[in-house]
Amino acid sequence: MIALSRRLLPTLIPLLLTACAAVPQHPVATPAAPAIAPPVDDVTFVPKMIRPAPPADFWASMRDSFGMQGCAADPQVLAWARTYTKMPNRFEQQVNEVLPLIVYAHKSAMTHGVAGEFALLPWVESQYRHVPGKKNRPAGMWQIMPETAHTLGLRVEKNYDERLDIAKSTDSVMSMMRRYYDDLGDWRLVDVAYNAGEFGLKRTIDKHGGPSDDEGLPDVPMKAATKEHLVKLMAMACIVRDPARFNVQLPRQDLDDALQVVQVSNPQSLAQAAKQSGLSMNDLRDFNPAYRTEKGMVTSSLLLPKSAADQYKLGPVDPVDDVADASTDAPMDDEAAKPAPSRHGKGKASKKTVAAAKKPAKKDEPQLVIHKVNNGESLWSIARLHQVSVEQLVKWNDLQTKAVKPGQVLKLTASR
Repeated sequence: MIALSRRLLPTLIPLLLTACAAVPQHPVATPAAPAIAPPVDDVTFVPKMIRPAPPADFWASMRDSFGMQGCAADPQVLAWARTYTKMPNRFEQQVNEVLPLIVYAHKSAMTHGVAGEFALLPWVESQYRHVPGKKNRPAGMWQIMPETAHTLGLRVEKNYDERLDIAKSTDSVMSMMRRYYDDLGDWRLVDVAYNAGEFGLKRTIDKHGGPSDDEGLPDVPMKAATKEHLVKLMAMACIVRDPARFNVQLPRQDLDDALQVVQVSNPQSLAQAAKQSGLSMNDLRDFNPAYRTEKGMVTSSLLLPKSAADQYKLGPVDPVDDVADASTDAPMDDEAAKPAPSRHGKGKASKKTVAAAKKPAKKDEPQLVIHKVNNGESLWSIARLHQVSVEQLVKWNDLQTKAVKPGQVLKLTASR
């Protein structure tokens, strides 16, 4: 058998080679080269993730940060919301006057992880007024008691009271709110603790138990005044949640009004700080009410609106004597010389503070509107009064400095 295989092998090999050669070979197709698109000129591709974000709506961000139930929490909440907005125009004006403080408080709340409603707490406590604290009485827009100030590390002295320092008191209160929440786990109880005291509330909870899971008013024993305090806070949040329901329109945030903490490198008087920031003494102290006297010295920081902060960072300025004499400006009515109705130039402009040029305007030509600077006014307060920006006033009047003096005449509209 083996011998037979050896004899057949030489014969089979040529036959196999011939058969393989007879099988047709199919060439492998070469893939076609992709078509090259013509170049496109002047196209800049911006990845989606790094495109500039649209301007944020402050009120929308505040709503998103709320931690308590809204208008349906209790009928009393809705009742107080209607009481606050009984005069819609007046309510809108009040909110507009304190909007920079609301925005600043909300920013601090977000930094400390506190529910957004607590940026509205000063409305309930003081309507954001810088209440001077008398002996053993609460002070500032947060209405902080002297003993609480000591616990928070806030200085309370005769001529300087940090309970009235907007930046320091706000930061301290928000830090305390966060600590309350970490202990209590309920934002409603945080407000109760702020009004009635943390230890008293804990004793009540130890005795009667905590609130139920209901999102309305907490069903724990509390004084009527404490309950009303919480209801008012929730009522303000109720309005912010749905302003149209109460026929009000919340004011737009003006970036020029955004409050900033500015560090002071060298000690200076309040008068020097006012001059450097382009604010009047009244306006400067309105943002820094901790200084109980105009003779105070600034040693660490100031709270200023953005426009004034930008001016302050430019460094010391020359005296205001270089401002052009008002007599060289456009003529004005005698009514313009009367004092402004608002000390800080907030709210809508009054006819007594706005005057038109005596020269009649031509057809289709805007009438020139001017303002005569009164004692205690600054460019910032005038801009607030007439609802324009500081930069617009600077541009319309070709100002080289943001410092103004009484008697100076400013144009409130752009010239053609």
